[in-house]
Amino acid sequence: MTELDILRRHLEREKAARKEAEKIAELKTREIFYINRELVQLNDHLEEMVKGRTAELAKARDEAIEANMIKSQFLANMSHELRTPLNAIIGYSEMLEEEAEDMGEQVFVDDLQKINKAGKHLLALINDILDISKIEAGKMDLYLEACDVPELIQDVLTTVQPLVEANRNRIEVTYTDGEMHTDVTKLRQILFNLLSNASKFTKEGTIGLSVVREEREGQPGFAFSVTDTGIGMTPEQIDKLFLPFTQADSSTTRKYGGTGLGLTISQHFCTILGGKIEVDSVYDQGSTFTCWLPVHADGEDEPQEESPERPKDVLEGKATILVIDDEPANQQLIERYLGKEGWAVAVAGSGEEGLKLAKKLRPNVICLDILMPSMDGWSVLTELKNDPELSDIPVIILSLTNDKKMGYALGASEFMTKPIHREQLVAVLGKYIPKGSTNAVLVIEDDATTSSMMTKLLEKEGYTATQAGNGRIALKSVEKSVPKLILLDLMMPEMDGFQFVSELRKKEEWRTIPIVVVTAKTITAEDRARLNGYVKKIIQKGALDRAELLKEVSSLVADSLH
Repeated sequence: MTELDILRRHLEREKAARKEAEKIAELKTREIFYINRELVQLNDHLEEMVKGRTAELAKARDEAIEANMIKSQFLANMSHELRTPLNAIIGYSEMLEEEAEDMGEQVFVDDLQKINKAGKHLLALINDILDISKIEAGKMDLYLEACDVPELIQDVLTTVQPLVEANRNRIEVTYTDGEMHTDVTKLRQILFNLLSNASKFTKEGTIGLSVVREEREGQPGFAFSVTDTGIGMTPEQIDKLFLPFTQADSSTTRKYGGTGLGLTISQHFCTILGGKIEVDSVYDQGSTFTCWLPVHADGEDEPQEESPERPKDVLEGKATILVIDDEPANQQLIERYLGKEGWAVAVAGSGEEGLKLAKKLRPNVICLDILMPSMDGWSVLTELKNDPELSDIPVIILSLTNDKKMGYALGASEFMTKPIHREQLVAVLGKYIPKGSTNAVLVIEDDATTSSMMTKLLEKEGYTATQAGNGRIALKSVEKSVPKLILLDLMMPEMDGFQFVSELRKKEEWRTIPIVVVTAKTITAEDRARLNGYVKKIIQKGALDRAELLKEVSSLVADSLH
């Protein structure tokens, strides 16, 4: 074989190898193509799966939000349905108790006091449920103020003492002096819940309350410890202790009662105040609950001081007049006018700040703007009138409207809550209505028992009252005889309270009739906006007693006669 043949064969082999390589490369290319296509299809499928899952999660989130809203609405509606019969139970028991005392029937007095006490206890349970709904909805507000620890402890002990003695327990108390900057109402409720639980689960034992200064993570604070020698808890029971609507076990609920909300609410309050609740318990030996709270709940190192430009009296914690208005121009104008008269004037730029200053300064008069962001004047007025320490401070409503009738209506607005207590209702009517006035009060209430109770209460105090079962009937009644005052429920069939107010204000001659809304409905910001400028007072059943309500109504009617 020649060298030429050898070269030719070598070239043929290379050509064959090259063709084989090209064939293999083509197969690889096709394989890669199919793999890429499958990867693209798989990626598209995964994207569709992700989109579908995202849509499912978004739907689940929306359903959860809707369910929470439905639950909150349900609780609000149930508060109305439950408070309405409670209004009759508490109201009638107080009326009958007074009559029994006049007749010397002490046995009946004792029984009626038990009925009244049970009704108020049920009201407290309902309020617990409403607190939980506010917490879960993120609508629980804080009102921070200076708090003297010994004074707080004494207030709590006065309230809880009957519960301690009910099971023949004795209480031992030790505490240190000092001040805190916190939400006093919520701290008081935390301590009351812990002490009432200790009293309930302990019989013929010892309950201890101690308060000591304690620094945690470099932050100064106070540790409030409540100990008892009661039934104690197992580790399994402690694990579910702070779950809402849950007690240690079902037998505990049957034996001791309650909703299982007290500790849940206390834990939430403690958390939003920057603290923590801890529990240590030994079954059949007792429990210790410790609530630690920082000295300054708002996280500040020192309380903020008043502006140095304020008058000396304000700096010293005194003020003749407190102006609550979010407009700086209005603040300066009012402050200048009042300052010239020699009054010490304090100014708050928001409702929240106004409440803090009102508690701190205790002014003689409060000038309050209605239209403010975040917390409007209605809300501020509600808090002022529901605070026993501030409720007596006269409030002057500030309004930029030129409508005298609307300004007149705004000037008497405030909130009360069903069930209405007898003494408060008498006081309110006595203030606004001259006794014996002909056709003085129109009671618009669809619940027959509540309507009858309120009518009897009015007539017993010397007032003339007319009943109407809903807004339409009430309008016909007003056409026949214009009342001096209207007591109005909001939630009614056919024509509710909102529609009635709207229809009533369409006639010029009816626009000055004072309207007091008496409702068990939880009043929302939207509700206030719908009523703003048209009602004299919103009385939420349960907040004020009969005497005060009667006083207010009497004054309103007296004003309408001038």
